[in-house]
Amino acid sequence: MRRYYLHTRHDGIIYAELVDPQTRLKLSARSTETKNRDEALLKVAEWLKTGIPTGREKKPRTLEAAANIETILKVIKRAELNSDDALRIVQSLKDRNLIDIAAVKPGKGTVLFSKFLEEFWDYVSSPYIREKLAHGHSISKRHCYDSMSRLNRYWQPAFKDKRLNSITRQDLKKFSLSLADIGLASATINKIMAVGTTCLSWAFREGLIPVDPTVGLVNFTGEAKKRGVLTPLEAQTLFAKQWKNKRAYTASLLACTTGMRSGEVLALKRKDIGERSLNVLHSWSSYDGLKKPKNGETRRVPLLPEVRGYKILELVEKYGAGTCVYETNQGGDMIKSVLTTAGVKCKLEGIRATADKEKRAMNSSLISVQGRLHIVRGENNIETLEELEAEMTNWQPGEDSPDRMDALVHTINYCEENTDGFILTDEQCRIFHGRR
Repeated sequence: MRRYYLHTRHDGIIYAELVDPQTRLKLSARSTETKNRDEALLKVAEWLKTGIPTGREKKPRTLEAAANIETILKVIKRAELNSDDALRIVQSLKDRNLIDIAAVKPGKGTVLFSKFLEEFWDYVSSPYIREKLAHGHSISKRHCYDSMSRLNRYWQPAFKDKRLNSITRQDLKKFSLSLADIGLASATINKIMAVGTTCLSWAFREGLIPVDPTVGLVNFTGEAKKRGVLTPLEAQTLFAKQWKNKRAYTASLLACTTGMRSGEVLALKRKDIGERSLNVLHSWSSYDGLKKPKNGETRRVPLLPEVRGYKILELVEKYGAGTCVYETNQGGDMIKSVLTTAGVKCKLEGIRATADKEKRAMNSSLISVQGRLHIVRGENNIETLEELEAEMTNWQPGEDSPDRMDALVHTINYCEENTDGFILTDEQCRIFHGRR
């Protein structure tokens, strides 16, 4: 079998066509750069021995390797390729660092990556978020806001001129290492990386890019930074100080004694507050408003007497109360001690219930029938009496008396004996130990 063929071009330069020993097909003709046949023969013999020079640097390549390249090029020229096929070929060349950029026809995958990221994390218009919510998955506005912040701070400067379909795994690796170089914690790096990798994986599943560049990426691991936790002495010192904002004090004390998150404290409703426990059913943020607790899990936590005492203090100061009435039948001394410790400085009046509840309510019922009882809603408390009114209208004789209605009876009886007249709001009739 012949190993090569020689022929002369119109300008007299001799070209050689080498033969692939496996397929017996001739490779593309190469110039010997000479018009002398003997010199041409010597050059071809050298190619067969040391390799065929290729590229600008004329690096030698074996005949077998040269034949493989020829086969690849012929397949590309003859195959019915679409744009996705072309992008996959380009991606393979990029993965081998053989090319940096490539011109492709306009399409969904050719948009700027930074622009695509912005639209991807837009809570209102993102097709990804609409898809998640439609399938019942949880994704909050706060999560999108945090992702957008990480996008603007880290991804935009690094990928501002990159196209969606030009992002490679090497680009992502290089970017992640640059985050580690500036001293970010492993957990922080993973959160930043998720902003882009989530987007790219979705784009691949939707057919916007031919390959998923996130495949093979590994999360960073490392010892998480320990959160500072107050020691018992530090907590005691902190809450022994005078706080200007009583609501902040009560909320902080509640979080400290129950382990509730700040959003869960802010989301508490009246119906969530029991006599000795709290039902944690919601969370709240300025971005999402009322929502489910973290991980969607509801729970019940104990409500310590100290916390209830500071809540009473807040109400006393809010309404300028002169007297705080409480029932002494169950832990009267403890109630007084808790209120005093909390800083309640108004008059503390303990009432011991001796008659049964129906007899206690007779006087209040008579006053109401005579038209002498008027409960006034304040301008900012339009809906605050609904729960009390519901108890008053739904209660049936023989049933246990509800807390708010029982508190109303105590308050009316006390006020009739000690004042000439009084104005009552739902907040003002609240007394300690879960009674209102």
